[in-house]
Amino acid sequence: MNGSSATKRFGTWAIAALLALTLAPSTDTHAAKAPAKINVWKVYEEANKAKDKKDFKTAVAKYLQIALEFIAKKEFNNAALMYNKAGDLQSQLALYDDAVKSWDLEAANWTKANKTQEAIAAARKADWIRSRFELYVADESAAGSVYHGVKYEPRNGTLLGAYAENDPAVHNANGGDKFYMTDFPALTGKKHAMYLLYTTYGLNFFESYKRHIDIARKEGVALQVALQPMKGLGAVQDDEYLRSLARSARDAQIPIFLRFANEMNGSWVKEWYSADPKPYIEKFRIVAKVFHEEAPNVVMVWSPNYFPPDNITKYYPGDDAVDWVGVSMYQTFNGSLDPLKKGIDRSSYIEKFDHIYKLYAKKKPIILSEGAVSYTDPVLHSDRNAWAAYQTKVFYESIPLLYPGVKAVVWFDATKKEEGRLNSYLLSKSPSLLGAYKQSVQNPYFLSGVTENSKVAYKSLASGKLAAKPQTIAAYVKTVSPILGKVEYSMNGKLVAAAKTAPWTLAYDFTSLKGKTVELAVKAFDDKGASVSSRTFKLTIQ
Repeated sequence: MNGSSATKRFGTWAIAALLALTLAPSTDTHAAKAPAKINVWKVYEEANKAKDKKDFKTAVAKYLQIALEFIAKKEFNNAALMYNKAGDLQSQLALYDDAVKSWDLEAANWTKANKTQEAIAAARKADWIRSRFELYVADESAAGSVYHGVKYEPRNGTLLGAYAENDPAVHNANGGDKFYMTDFPALTGKKHAMYLLYTTYGLNFFESYKRHIDIARKEGVALQVALQPMKGLGAVQDDEYLRSLARSARDAQIPIFLRFANEMNGSWVKEWYSADPKPYIEKFRIVAKVFHEEAPNVVMVWSPNYFPPDNITKYYPGDDAVDWVGVSMYQTFNGSLDPLKKGIDRSSYIEKFDHIYKLYAKKKPIILSEGAVSYTDPVLHSDRNAWAAYQTKVFYESIPLLYPGVKAVVWFDATKKEEGRLNSYLLSKSPSLLGAYKQSVQNPYFLSGVTENSKVAYKSLASGKLAAKPQTIAAYVKTVSPILGKVEYSMNGKLVAAAKTAPWTLAYDFTSLKGKTVELAVKAFDDKGASVSSRTFKLTIQ
């Protein structure tokens, strides 16, 4: 299931709630008795007058001054509102880094005030305009730096997967000459290691999908099976049906990733969602126990939706029941949430991994169970091909740098229509999106079989130390501009390279610089050629 529509409704509500709040007088009697260093209400009036006169710098200074006073009094609601106002004005002054700091502080104060959704909304604003420059160096010795030894987990690299049976360009459900396990690789230029299929709890998937399983066995690919309890969690028992299903999975003799009751943290999956996580955890553990006992070729995938982020951990069934941690994660254009109020979606698809990765990547391999980027605006149905192609390219090219613990990704190759929204993920219908996907997955980091491994690996250059030899540097670069067209590298003030696509690589021989410290400036340009942001790194060449 795609939770993007629920995300949009939830996120819009959070923003609306934030904007509806007004500066509230304190009800904290302890704070009221504390001596004030400033006359808050007088300074607040002065700030508003400065804002009305377009003297934003003065207004910002006063809002920040008031925020500190509120923090001293532990009036975190009001402090958050002041940081919100300061950030809005800083963004209008194009002081984006300052606005990010203010909105980060806004989020922190909403958290202290136990206002979770307001904190999420504030953090989103900051993330959308946050500039991020990170350097990495290609280094095969880093291969396997994140490895858990779990069944089907590659020591290094990411299994390539897709849901493709609903793409008429690669599959004919009525038979004929098109079958997705052979035609989707032909479309994308690369064999995929895994395909996603859906089934309903209570049915015998392995009988009804026998042809798919036979072809999967012949082609040497794995299946991710989404087992969905459409009649509710109450139907899930350790009984003959479940035992028989597990034995059928064993007899399929192919690698199977079993994803039970996915997106359980989202209220849109009404059939099995429960605000109380106990019923879900109980049923997941039953399914895991049966399949672990009956089907050694099956791994259990626990897969929440990436949003809402604040309730994910409540549904975790336990390390013994979970083999892989998955996530549903889509990217759809939503200009209504633009903190700069220009109708632009400045979010990063790849960075949606951050939360789930920080929670679980140290102990479990991570799989993008299903996800994709839509090339149409889901509400306005307008063309977003360039945006989607860029997001997709950055997503796949950045996984080896940022998230080496992501060991499988599954592209949802279909079109979804729901509640008036149109999400278009079909690669075959968008030449630019298909081109970005094809180019990205050719990277040998992406694997075509569960027994494969990759030698492609990177190390972070956060230490600032680099060996004196020919090196390939790659960068993760995100700025306030949603699409970058070029990244330039300058060494000690001299331009040495320009890259026009992620991961923005620089090939350079550092041999002659041994023993020296150099300044490497990284400058980002938008798709129209305008400079948008830069960072300078000091590198010690050893």
